[in-house]
Amino acid sequence: MANIRPLNEDLQKAAAELGEVPSRLEEDLAALKEWIKQQPHLSANTDDQFLVAFLRGCKYSLERAKAKIDKFYTLKSKFPDVFSATNVDDPKFRELFSLGMWLYLPTPLNENGPRICIMRSGRYSTEKYSGEDVMQLFHALQEIMILEDDYANINGVVFIGDFEKATLAHFFQMTPSLSKKMTVFSEEAMPLRPKGSHFINTPTGFEAVFNMIKPMMSAKQQSRLFVHGNKMDSLIQQVPLKYLPKEYGGENGSLDEISKEWEQKLDKYREYFKKNAEYGTDEKLRPGKAIDFNSIFGIDGSFRKLDVD
Repeated sequence: MANIRPLNEDLQKAAAELGEVPSRLEEDLAALKEWIKQQPHLSANTDDQFLVAFLRGCKYSLERAKAKIDKFYTLKSKFPDVFSATNVDDPKFRELFSLGMWLYLPTPLNENGPRICIMRSGRYSTEKYSGEDVMQLFHALQEIMILEDDYANINGVVFIGDFEKATLAHFFQMTPSLSKKMTVFSEEAMPLRPKGSHFINTPTGFEAVFNMIKPMMSAKQQSRLFVHGNKMDSLIQQVPLKYLPKEYGGENGSLDEISKEWEQKLDKYREYFKKNAEYGTDEKLRPGKAIDFNSIFGIDGSFRKLDVD
């Protein structure tokens, strides 16, 4: 029997719309595990709860789930400074987290919809932390969501980016190379489906970065980007006020309290992230043609989607 959390009635209905058939779940998970076992280049987490997130994120297409798992570990191995945290007790990692830039709110949108993530940009020193440091922290938190948040796995995630404290120095850290890595990982490797991205308090200079990143995304994801500027009323039309944190006038938790709760989560997942160091890909053992990372992610190379079987 599959070792996954039971879903409430609302999530059961939503999972069924993705193609989840409870009586077939054990068979689908077994197929993924057998495929992983047969890949000479791939060492992956085969925990049922982890794998079911990829099935749900791919609407139960086994082939798409296989591709995402491969890309997930391929990019972690190639770019660990961006995608693979293995020591959540590292003082620099903890200090960056304590600034409260990335936080997931306790109540999903409309009570049982997508999970809401608040990103408060510009809260860190660009002299002390790089863009890679920031993205590594974000992806560590995302990985925890893969493991424990059924709303995020089934209904997706709505992102709200608050740029009130962002400076040009923060924007300059989002280089074309880092932007490409971030975009490919989000669309090609992560099982959490972005259901909308809303940007508020955007300063001068934001538009240049936004226009650089937007063409890298699929047409579907581009249609889910919303720039509200300083117009909170515009945001509230799509994310009702009650689902925003107390600091924004809403009822969806206090950011300081959420941050403290997530400190405990990092403690809880300490050993999990250590074990993550054992997972990844060895490109020397990959069957078929090797991946040309320089062509995909090089600043001068043309952008192409990662092609992994």
